[in-house]
Amino acid sequence: MPATPLVSVVVPMYNDSRTVDLCLQSVLAQSHPATEVIVVDDASTDDSAERAAAHPVTLVRAERNGGPGASRNLGVRHATGDIVLFLDADLAVHPDAVAETVALFTEHPEYGAVFGVPDKEPLFPEGPVGQYRILQYHYWRKSAEGLVSGGFYALGAVRRDAFLEAGWFNPALRQTEEIDHAERLAARHPMLLTSRIRGRLSDENRMRPLLRKAFVRSRLRVPFYLDRGRAMQGMETPGRAAASLLAALTLLSLPLIAWQPLAALATALLLAAFVLADLGQYRFVRRERGYRFLAFFTLCHLLMNAVVTAGLAAGLAQFAVSRRFRRMYRRDGADDGDETAEAAETAAREPAPEPEPEPTRARRVARRLRTWYGRTLVGLTGLWLLYAFVRWSVSGRWHWAILLDAVPPLFLVGIPLFLLLAATAACGPRRTWALGLALPPLLLALTTGSGINWPALWHGERPVPPGALHVVSFNTQYWAASTGVDKLYDLIHRQDADVYLFQEHVVWQPGLGEDGYRRLDDDARLAAEFPGYHIARTGELLTVSRYPITSQRSVGPGAALGPDPSFSRIFARDKVMRTDLQVGATLLSVYNVHVTVPLAPDLDPFSGFDFDSYFKRKFAWRQEEIRGLEADLRNNPNRTLIAGDFNASPAMRDLDGVRSLADDAIRANNDLLPLSWKFSAPAGFDWDSAVNRPYPFWRLDWSFTRGPVTVHRYDFRPAEGISEHRLQDLWLSL
Repeated sequence: MPATPLVSVVVPMYNDSRTVDLCLQSVLAQSHPATEVIVVDDASTDDSAERAAAHPVTLVRAERNGGPGASRNLGVRHATGDIVLFLDADLAVHPDAVAETVALFTEHPEYGAVFGVPDKEPLFPEGPVGQYRILQYHYWRKSAEGLVSGGFYALGAVRRDAFLEAGWFNPALRQTEEIDHAERLAARHPMLLTSRIRGRLSDENRMRPLLRKAFVRSRLRVPFYLDRGRAMQGMETPGRAAASLLAALTLLSLPLIAWQPLAALATALLLAAFVLADLGQYRFVRRERGYRFLAFFTLCHLLMNAVVTAGLAAGLAQFAVSRRFRRMYRRDGADDGDETAEAAETAAREPAPEPEPEPTRARRVARRLRTWYGRTLVGLTGLWLLYAFVRWSVSGRWHWAILLDAVPPLFLVGIPLFLLLAATAACGPRRTWALGLALPPLLLALTTGSGINWPALWHGERPVPPGALHVVSFNTQYWAASTGVDKLYDLIHRQDADVYLFQEHVVWQPGLGEDGYRRLDDDARLAAEFPGYHIARTGELLTVSRYPITSQRSVGPGAALGPDPSFSRIFARDKVMRTDLQVGATLLSVYNVHVTVPLAPDLDPFSGFDFDSYFKRKFAWRQEEIRGLEADLRNNPNRTLIAGDFNASPAMRDLDGVRSLADDAIRANNDLLPLSWKFSAPAGFDWDSAVNRPYPFWRLDWSFTRGPVTVHRYDFRPAEGISEHRLQDLWLSL
């Protein structure tokens, strides 16, 4: 390069009549004059060309609109300078821009390109959206100063010989021609992003076009990223990539709050993580514009990042089905016209690369294993993603869903976490695919049914005030048939509760299936064991209360059994009992619940049993019981406690309606992962069978309150081998 290089300024322009005068005035007012100013009109339909022609510049008119890449190529063909300074027509440079460009190339002749940083103040007074975009543009480029692999050709200078060596802009790429050209240039020469070259920018000030542009550009970047296996050095940091995904997940989690109020916490955590991923940006905006504009900026940036993620998802789908899309950045052949000759001449001057040494057999095997590892991992992760969303879609809505819902909620979190960790060992695009496929089911589990009790992270042991009501709910496993009723009574009396809600107060004879249940005639023993208590019972449900029971009735299907039903019929259909207790001057409605078991663990899948009819009947019964409870809750004006064995895990959507009507008492529990079943206890099945071993991975027992009822403490206490279920222990005030 000469000691005093010549500078050609190339200004591509399309319908920029609002800004072109300011742009050209700034170029013509440089402290170091440019050798020439070339304005390329890309077939504008406004008066941009006439405005440009009024200035002492060279105006080149394109016959048809070809996009910014084709316009810059046309400008370079007419340029004669050693340095080509590209400047978009909506940007006005500082008076020293050309001088700083020359100084930088003189100081560092090895640089292939230098790119500038737009000011934090816009070219014109802008609306809120325009201000958001200018501040974000400025911060991202200012924070990325240094050597980069991505280009900002709206304000960037390139050595002409380096430009020709890298090749022309690909005119077929109308939205991503910059990243394609910069990647080729960076492979040959270092490139610098610096605030020594500055200018004021006028950008889009309407949200809808801005979002549309972000979607298209992110979609078109997918084959670029997957081909190269990396993002561009500089502005595209891992934190900002994570922020795009977190933004999409934040917005996707909002509708879930209607089904699961606890999802609001997950939404807040996702939003906090989104901000923390690029915290410096928000601190910068707060310093510049204050908290009020920061809130608006955060909302705009959340929408932009969510749209970017949507564009990437659309690009991944297009990449999977379109060979042309996959190859859009591959320059297998020479370009058309003059570009063909330039590319051919450049290629002819380049020395032929030395052949790579033949890899060893061990390396070939390792490469093949790594490839198959990645493919297998992507396949497994895709299957888990399919399972997770199908399970969530059909849970509580289809009778066969129980087979999908049987997976412990902890596994719904643990398996995608494991897949995420495994993805880090994959290579190239398979790692990206595996990570992208594992994240959605993980976030779905965390926001819709992981069973994790997030409030346990920040609240400690809560004091129980004097006079609080003590309630114990317990599935007694056929009234302690395997361990003896004396042991059960000993456990009960040590609780010293005011109200007991017992399930499975029944005699069960193994081997008879659903016909093996008999009424437990122990009224005299109950009266002796609970002196002064009031007792209500129906079927298997038993409520014992120190407080007077003013009324008792069955809820749901049990209320419609008719006169003199058999006990087997009562046991099968009477699953919710309501008792109204007179607690001082307050009437408390207590619902004792044992929802029908959806699946018997001892069924033989190879027995020829009619599973479809079985699952359909069980599903219908469960729906009737839960819907009956919901209907009674809606019409009940009293303060309410609902407790029992619901045979539903946090991942199952059967209880969505109940959760929308009442408050889960789990907020008063201190366990991060509260579990109530399946703990060690003998049962009527063969103890050596696999299904009868302890697998304490589920919470099937629930307590809810409705109305002005405060739960001070809620614990799951050991059943001392009497039952596979744990006791629910509650302290509450009315």
